[in-house]
Amino acid sequence: MSSNRNSAREKLIEQLIAPIGNDLLSGAAEIALQGITVLQSIISAADTINPYELKQDIEFASRKLIEAQPAMASLFNIANAVLKAIGNSNTVVEIKAESQKVLDHYEKLLCDSAAKIADFAFDLIPSGEMVFAYSFSSTVLSSLLNARAKGRYFRVACSESRPSMEGHKLATLLASGGLEVISTFDSAMGIILPNCGVAFMGCDCISSPGLVNKTGSFLLALACHELKIPLYALCDSTKFVGEERFFEFENHQRSGTEVWADAPPEVRIVNKQFELIPFDFITGLVTEQGIFTKSELAKYVTKTIKDTNLLNAAPPLLTAQQSA
Repeated sequence: MSSNRNSAREKLIEQLIAPIGNDLLSGAAEIALQGITVLQSIISAADTINPYELKQDIEFASRKLIEAQPAMASLFNIANAVLKAIGNSNTVVEIKAESQKVLDHYEKLLCDSAAKIADFAFDLIPSGEMVFAYSFSSTVLSSLLNARAKGRYFRVACSESRPSMEGHKLATLLASGGLEVISTFDSAMGIILPNCGVAFMGCDCISSPGLVNKTGSFLLALACHELKIPLYALCDSTKFVGEERFFEFENHQRSGTEVWADAPPEVRIVNKQFELIPFDFITGLVTEQGIFTKSELAKYVTKTIKDTNLLNAAPPLLTAQQSA
């Protein structure tokens, strides 16, 4: 690949991926689907007859997708699966076919899982009570709207989920779906939660130590634990990773101006938007395979990682050390 072509292709790929890196409002499943669309665009628009060049494009795009949202396990697993699938492909036609097969599989899995999770979550939503939902998760959104469409009547309380305020997006979409919604600021959680019968949140990444979600989720978990309010995380199997990848969420430090635009220069702003929630502080995990309680989680997580071969799926080029 000539240096000029390489530079032009990389710039185009970076432009395609930039909106994903800047997306502070979408849930993990939405971002995963965006990543699939980017990879499909790169593969379908490939103008080369050189399989090595196409593999380079896919590898570069995979790296940039993972760097764009390091807390999102689904992006890592999708990119990994594509790279693994094309490893032995020797022609452009083979590379495109194998890539598309993987992307079609994950796209279907994400969509089917959301529907299955919504059905499992239905029985967890108490009729006539208030439900608390934190941050924005398309899986939580679809589960609550599904319950309302099936005739379950309940109200929903949301907090802002600073600093990106994606809680406003959740509240708006729930209200447009016919639900009565109460919105408040994050630190008022303790006022609202005692009136709730159950709480839900999404999940961006999960492994043996626990799950990762938007910062503020641990405070929600602590409050629910203290108040004895059931808290469920909704999560499909694309979010599972081995421990060697799990702590990448700690690299997600965003600009302090998102928190305090005109802060004095002497003040250092911390803007880490993802945190770990140990399994001890949630009631259960709702996946496309069912509802798993606290006592079942460790065994289920270990088995799921092993069965999906995620621990051994990462090519060397996507290890944390080499992608840094």
